Order: sequence, then structure tokens, then C-alpha cells
Amino acid sequence: MDLLSQLFYLHGIGYEYTKYTGEQVFFEQDTRSAALNCCGVNTEDAQQIEHLNISLDAAKWLEYVPSCSLVQSDAPALKVRVDQRLLHHVCHISFESLDIEPLEVSLQTLLQTGDYTFNDVVYLELQVRLPNLPVGYHSAKVSINNNTVSTEIWATPTQSFQIPNKKRTGLSIQLYSLKNKAGLGIGDFADLMELTCHSAALQLDYILLNPLHLLFADEPERASPYSPNNRALLNPLYIAISLCEDAHDNSELSQLLKSHKAHEGDSQYIDYTRVTQFKYQLLKCLYNKFIVDDNRDRKTQFSLFCREHCTTLATLEQHDVEFASYLQWQAHTQLKQCQQVARDSGMAIGLINDLAVGCAGDGGEFITQQHLFAENAHVGAPPDPWAEQGQNWGLPALNPLKMGENNFAFYRALIKANMEDVGGLRIDHVMAIRRLWWCFHKHGQQDGCYVYYPFEYLLAILTIESHLNECIVIGEDLGVVPHEVKAALAEKAIFSNSLFYFEKDQHNEFLSAEAFDSHCLLMIANHDVPPFFAWWEASDLSLKVQYGLIDDDQHLQSIESRQVEKQRMLRFLEKSGHPDYTLNTQAQVIYKALTLSLAYSQAQLFAIQLDDLDEQILPVNIPGTDKEYPNWRRVLSKPSAEILKEHANLLSEINSIRTY
Repeated sequence: MDLLSQLFYLHGIGYEYTKYTGEQVFFEQDTRSAALNCCGVNTEDAQQIEHLNISLDAAKWLEYVPSCSLVQSDAPALKVRVDQRLLHHVCHISFESLDIEPLEVSLQTLLQTGDYTFNDVVYLELQVRLPNLPVGYHSAKVSINNNTVSTEIWATPTQSFQIPNKKRTGLSIQLYSLKNKAGLGIGDFADLMELTCHSAALQLDYILLNPLHLLFADEPERASPYSPNNRALLNPLYIAISLCEDAHDNSELSQLLKSHKAHEGDSQYIDYTRVTQFKYQLLKCLYNKFIVDDNRDRKTQFSLFCREHCTTLATLEQHDVEFASYLQWQAHTQLKQCQQVARDSGMAIGLINDLAVGCAGDGGEFITQQHLFAENAHVGAPPDPWAEQGQNWGLPALNPLKMGENNFAFYRALIKANMEDVGGLRIDHVMAIRRLWWCFHKHGQQDGCYVYYPFEYLLAILTIESHLNECIVIGEDLGVVPHEVKAALAEKAIFSNSLFYFEKDQHNEFLSAEAFDSHCLLMIANHDVPPFFAWWEASDLSLKVQYGLIDDDQHLQSIESRQVEKQRMLRFLEKSGHPDYTLNTQAQVIYKALTLSLAYSQAQLFAIQLDDLDEQILPVNIPGTDKEYPNWRRVLSKPSAEILKEHANLLSEINSIRTY
């Protein structure tokens, strides 16, 4: 292997991949070089390449242990690397953060698990058995021959956090789309709390949320939760004024609310500029009351929150950091209250958060931690049937080597922040912990390739944090997923995510309900595909014509394709015990038959979209559009309590099937 090829491998720059057609595609060397350039490497500098190869390969054998060491919590074994000339010495291991007696073992008695030769010196990898360790990150020191090295031992559980193995039904929602009881134009945590209570009364076990990430208060029309300002922080627009202690006896707030004209209840879309402007005035009133009040307990609670969240609060990119920190405190407090209400009401899981695959390139997450990101590389997807040129999502790509800095502090803080107040976390595009498609320019043209990430460490963080926060993990694995990712996620008992629309057999027929894996989250649709009623009536295709996304000929072709898909769905329903339906059967009838059929699936998690219960025909989002369609703005037509009441019988039928 030549030095540049070695560096490609050590830096995670992909060599080949299997295209959706089954074709094996090999990346050209100048494409791989362009990806390496994005990591700050000059591929024309032979001296730099040689130095990097040594630092990434040989150097790790020159330290007894790495900065963080992965072990299994129930059978921990620490790997140490030593010059074989030191075998007559003793290895001393002390645990600084645990009440465990130090270990002393003779190197000669240890099992050899590897070796490496560098500058004619042979280095051996030896395995030291440790006592059982609690799940978590533990500081330790390893001493050999009067030299001491520190490491952080990651005691990793065999599986991610689990709940009792039973079929669970829940709702999938967009929090902002809930009818706001306070009349402020956007769904908030008070609306979520009310929805939680009604859902629990109907024996639902969870509510799957959209990403609640911080967006852009100074650019309120940037509404996509999947292109956020900062994934480690919450969107203050979700704070319910009525749930804040600082709203009590707040004359400034009361005066402002009196002057406010309630948001028009019939509006289909959120006016983010109007909503943000007024709501931040209300939030400022809350903060002003907090500042002047002499409540030592609350001041102490705020200080404690700031200390515990110092890593994520350090990524706030605002002039008034204390005000922004106060908003984060209030948002976390209310989210935690909603989760507590869910659990107290009998929900087995409660709230399931959603983590976007990346952040915006001009947001606080990127700006405050820019050194962790590659230069001029963005996340996207390789060519597929829906985008033959591939996709560039415009999200900056993390540099896989930089992620390891400070023992992966960035990723650990990110996962903890998204798990701590909920009962589950869905990881959008979970393949990202293994590999991501990078988009960059080569010779003035867009190019791309796969870049691989420190999979073992990122997976370990997910499983450790899931136990520390008692939070189940769902990996959104739609699309082309490497076999090793599927296998590793299954081994760690991380739920997969199946979307009925996309699950077909070799004959392109919909899979039967019995075909779905038990350890998965099954959904009919999600935010990137049309609501069911729009799909059945093909109104989503008419909408694309309206917004100029397809022409009349494409519309006719799409209608024909949809008719074929609907026939396939009718065949699915017939095999599921629902015969005699036709293409002219009403959407309500088909939807009920479809949900009842899928309820028989062995999938442990089955999610019903609140949008579908509301019989929505307007989509949440049309992929590939930005300003053409008002994405991430459409609200529900009725209050959530009313929607659930109308469909109580259907939900009861689903529950009776899944508890049978």
C-alpha cells in the first residue's frame, strides 16, 4: 500500500460502494484526494502524508493506552500496548473515579491479542482483565516502568437501554403544528402536555416528536428542524408561557398579552416572523421578572442548570448569553415536566426526541466548534432513483478524526442533551455514525464520496448514554444501509425504522405485516412523504403541479404510477383480510383497514401520525423544495384532544389487536 492510499484508509476516505442499481462503484483517486483536502491535508506534500501516517498508525502503539478505552461493562478487559522488552515489568492500574482497589499484574501473564513493528521494535497488545464496572465513563491511570498514562475507560453495556418486550403504540407529531391553546400561533409544551394526557388515557405509550433543536430567532422563516442552528439546544418558541413560574404576578407580561390579538385560528400555516417577534417579547418579560425576583431557590436551580449544561451552553452564539441560558433552562424544565406527566400517566416510554443528522453552516453549533468540521464539505446522499445526480443537503460535514478530540466531548454532549429529558431518541440517518456521503467541488464540478466515522466509539456513546438517561434508541435506517451497520445496531438492540410506503418485496409488492422485524419502529409515513389522505387521493401530485415542481406530462405519469401503487395496496389489504375495496373506496375506509392490518405486525413500536388522524392532505415538507412550498409551517385543523376523541374507537381497536 502506498503512503497516500494508507492515509485515505486511516482518515476514513472511502474506496468503493454499492450503488442502488447493484453496481459496485470505485472512487477515483483525485476524488478521494479532494475529500482529504477538505480535512486540511495537502495530498501533494509527501512529508505531511508520511508524518500523518505515523501519527495515525504507529503513534498509537507508543502509548500504553489510548485516551479512551472501550470495554464491556459485564466482562471488561483493558488492552495495553508495550514494547516487548518491558514484558518483565508489572502493570499497575488505578481507578480515579471509582471505589475499586488498584490492580497489579505481571505483563508476562497477560493474553497477547496483537503486535506491531515500528523502527525494528516489536510492540505487543496485551489484555488485562478488570473487575465488573458500572456503565459509564471512568478515569483511570496505567503505570508501567515508572511511566504513567491516563485513560478514560468506557464501560459499555451489551445492549442499549430496553423496555419490557411488548408491542407499543404511539403517535408521531410535529409539535409546532398543534393548535395552540394560548393563541400564540405555534404549538408549545403546554399543548404537548395536554396531548400526552389524552394519549395516555387512550393507552398509547409514546409520542414521537420532530427535532426540537434551536433555530434562528433573527431569521424566523428558516423553519426546518432538520437544518438547525444548534442541535444541542432547544427551540425557545416551544416554551409555554402559562407553565413558567415567572408568568405569575407579572404585570409587564399581562399588559403585553392584553395588547395581543390572538393568532388567526383558521390559518393553515404558521407566520414565523409574527410568532417569533411577539413570543420573544413575552419571553423577555419572563426573564425580567426572574432577574428582579428575590427567589434564592430558583436562582440556585438556574445556576445548577448552567453548571450541568456548561458544555452545550458554551455553544450559544448570542450577545445576551444569560437570557439565552434562561430560555434553555425553561425549555428543558418544561420538556422534563411533559416527560414526567407521560410516565405518571402510565406511558411506558413517554416522549421520543429526534436528532437531526447535521446543523446549518452559519449556526452556533458550527461557528463555535468550527475546528471539528471539514472545510467546504457538506453532507448529502449518493445518486438514487429520485436524484440521479445525488443530493447535497447543505449541512457541514464533521471531520471524523477531529470528533475524537477531548474524548469525543462534542458528540457525548450532543447525545446527552437530546436524551436527558425524554424516554427515547430517534437518530435521523443513523448510518452517519458509520459513514456519510460528502459533497465537495473538484475541478469546479460537484463531486462526492463516502467518508467513514469512528463507528465503535459513536455506537458506544449511544449505548452508554441510553443507560445513563434510561432512554431507548431508534436508528432511522431508511435507504441503503451497510450490512455491518444493520448487524451492529441489531446487536446493540437499537430499534430500526420501517416506513410502510417503502417496504417492498422482490416483486415490488408491499410487505405483509408479518414480514416486519419485531425490534423496529413501524410507521405508514413520515414528514418527508405525503400524508395518507393526500397519497390515496393523489392530491400531493396536484400540489406539485401547483407549485411548478412537475409539469403536466410528469403529472400524468405520476398519476399512472400512483394507480399502480394503490392497486398494490389493495392487494396487501386483501391478503390482510380486507377484501372488496376498490380504487374508488374512500380514503377513510382504506386508512382504517391499513392501520388495523399493520397493527398485527410483530413490530414492537407502531406509530400513528396525528396528521393522518386529522385527515390532512397538505404535507409537512416536500423534499427538494425550499421557498417553493411553505415547509414546516402547516398546522392541524383541530385541537389534538378533539382529533383523538374522534378516533378513540380506532385507537382502541389497534390496542386490542396489539395486546392480544
